[in-house]
Amino acid sequence: MSTVLIRLLTLEAKNVIPEILWAILGIYVCAVLVTLASVWVTNKSVVSRFFWIFVVVGMPFLGILAHCLHCVTLADISSLKQFGFFSRKAA
Repeated sequence: MSTVLIRLLTLEAKNVIPEILWAILGIYVCAVLVTLASVWVTNKSVVSRFFWIFVVVGMPFLGILAHCLHCVTLADISSLKQFGFFSRKAA
């Protein structure tokens, strides 16, 4: 274990050991599963859900990033609507 830490701190090429690759793969799988769960529980049509599932699975990193940006944008717009922005009331 100490040799792994020393290699990591010295940035040697020997850092690419199977344990690190498995850890990266595990983190990626967790990110995909969380994104798919987020897609499935949203109040969207079935066609929209399957579109997002296709995007997340079809474009591995870009799909997750696109869904995250989409969710953040929707959350920002809904919170701004609560404060009265985007309303059509005349002054």
